[in-house]
Amino acid sequence: MLKYKRFYLYFFVTLFANFIFAEDYSLIYKTLDARLATRLCPTSDQAIASMDSLRKAYEDQGILTGQLTEAELIIDNMISLERYNYMYEKDLESPDLKPYILAQYDKINDYVEKHEGKKFSPWFILSSGDVINSSMQFIPQATAIKQGLKEKEDYDKVLEENPDLAFGLINAALWYYFAPAIGGGSKEKAKSYLEHAVSCAACDYEAFYSRIYLSQIYYDNGLKEDASKLLNECDEILSDTKYISFIRFLNDNNYSLLYYTNNRGKVEKKLGL
Repeated sequence: MLKYKRFYLYFFVTLFANFIFAEDYSLIYKTLDARLATRLCPTSDQAIASMDSLRKAYEDQGILTGQLTEAELIIDNMISLERYNYMYEKDLESPDLKPYILAQYDKINDYVEKHEGKKFSPWFILSSGDVINSSMQFIPQATAIKQGLKEKEDYDKVLEENPDLAFGLINAALWYYFAPAIGGGSKEKAKSYLEHAVSCAACDYEAFYSRIYLSQIYYDNGLKEDASKLLNECDEILSDTKYISFIRFLNDNNYSLLYYTNNRGKVEKKLGL
């Protein structure tokens, strides 16, 4: 059961003014929590089907019309990325991964090119950044490096203007964590961002993932009790998930989720998964 109280900020009314229903200013957080709820699905296929059902429901409600306005593209990014994540979880060697995520990547680039000089909303920048990150392995290295550096600039700007936006703090934290120090990465900055994200999370998704990633930084830093406490808090937000059980399994075998993310094949072979 999702237990974390939601706080819908007034500026999202303006952001989603072009949606049909007045209450759709809360659509971003509704979509994020729907993404989180897929963690209750027993299999990757069921999680994928859940995202397909969400997209169909939004289409039936006239929220997603295929016109790809900025507001629609934000939601489209979020649904597409979550679906991709489960496709990757199911089979990281699947030939379907590349065309699927690059189609979304191309949508973003096409929209940006057609709106040169436009000031994009934080949510467009962040949701697009998520898609771009997942596309990195499929685009030329020079392009990937350029995109990565621009992403850092964009995230820094988003947080400068929206210092309490937990989704932005989580995204930026992951960038700083995984980027090499020579390229601007900083695990300490990542930890600081996630600690702040925990304190200002505005929906279950933000509350859950800020704690997940912070717990694993604590684990890597030898703070195993603090890591365990945060995972227990995640259980209170979304109980009985195989995801948290898997993270505990990794930790019990001296691996963090963050290490596993970058070394999946190696860890799975070592653990016989």
